Amino acid sequence: MLVESFAGPKVRVRLKQRHLKPKDFWGADGWDAQIIYRKDVDILRQNGVPYKKGTKPIVFVFDWQIIKKKR
Repeated sequence: MLVESFAGPKVRVRLKQRHLKPKDFWGADGWDAQIIYRKDVDILRQNGVPYKKGTKPIVFVFDWQIIKKKR
């Protein structure tokens, strides 16, 4: 999936697990996702996100951040 990050650039992620907002509590629907490409991590690092170089971190993606499905 192509998603929009809070840091600005668009990155590609693989969706792992769905999380739904509890009915009796605040929150938002979203996904646990893993960034696919290390170059996307490097772009996020250049924009101030404190990821370690060469990793593919697991991130939380809100439903409204998903731009489109990529193959």
